Amino acid sequence: AIEKRLEKFKEDQQSRLEQLREAQEISQRRGDAIQINQKLVDEAINVVRSALATGIDWDELEQLVIDQQRKENPVAQIISELRLSENRIELTLLEDPFDESSDVLQVSVDVSQSAQGNARAYFNQKRQATFKEARAEETASGALKAAERRAQIDVKRLATKASISLARRSYWFEKFHWFISSEGYVIVGGRDMQQNEMLWRRYLQKNDVYVHAEVHGAASVIVKNPSGNPIPPLTLQQAGALTVCRSKAWKSHVITSAYWVHEDQVSKSAPSGEFLPTGSFVIRGKRNFLPPAPLVMGLGILFRVGDGSVERHVGERRVRGLTGDDDDDDDEEDDNDDDDND
Repeated sequence: AIEKRLEKFKEDQQSRLEQLREAQEISQRRGDAIQINQKLVDEAINVVRSALATGIDWDELEQLVIDQQRKENPVAQIISELRLSENRIELTLLEDPFDESSDVLQVSVDVSQSAQGNARAYFNQKRQATFKEARAEETASGALKAAERRAQIDVKRLATKASISLARRSYWFEKFHWFISSEGYVIVGGRDMQQNEMLWRRYLQKNDVYVHAEVHGAASVIVKNPSGNPIPPLTLQQAGALTVCRSKAWKSHVITSAYWVHEDQVSKSAPSGEFLPTGSFVIRGKRNFLPPAPLVMGLGILFRVGDGSVERHVGERRVRGLTGDDDDDDDEEDDNDDDDND
């Protein structure tokens, strides 16, 4: 696609230059034709001038020219059209009047000018076209170089993008808020009510835990636990910090606690007569409250180490403890409205 755009640009520039060269050529030929047929051109101009000076109607003048052409009047025969509203007439001139097989040109002349005046006008047009061609060539050269540079940049950008896209695949959780805990657990939070709903429906699986906070706008957070082993307290605390920070507590600077429950305690079955909006759930059974979460968030860069460096990083995300449960038995509705949190 980039090569096609560059080729199209070159063709457009070349077409423009060709048009200017053609304009130069036709202006030169018309000026030469007027000079070679100067006597006939001056006579045609004078005839039209004299007729107009008498106040003749334009239609009558046109008919008079036709009548004279029928009589094979040589002056009338070179007049092909009267454009009196523009003060011009169209003449049909031989490029070489001494050779009847020479090319014929249609030449527009101004009846207010003599034959020489009209010839000079065409020669001036030719000089202007020559000047425009020179400028166009200079401009085209610079524009072409700039287009080639842009094309090279685009090619490099596409090559870089391709290499980046091949470097690694995107994981399913990257469309959510997410991070990897200090102990190696993937923690994912919804960005809005729709994503909260999606997390519960698609990604909350057996052995995972659901983390939330009793504060408006708190994100639904899940801790993925494919091993089925107890999730360490530090990981749960970090998950709790995410849901609190992605709530109204962040703006209001309110320190509060999050809680976690098992995946089978989260339900969309509302009590009789009630309706649960998108992103809201009912929590059944005990809630395990966590210590107050600090309102601290950071930005990290995830990178992949080389095979030769793997051993040096073994144990960096080791488990530092086991979970404990705090009882808080109740069946309450968990309203997960996540309003554009910062």
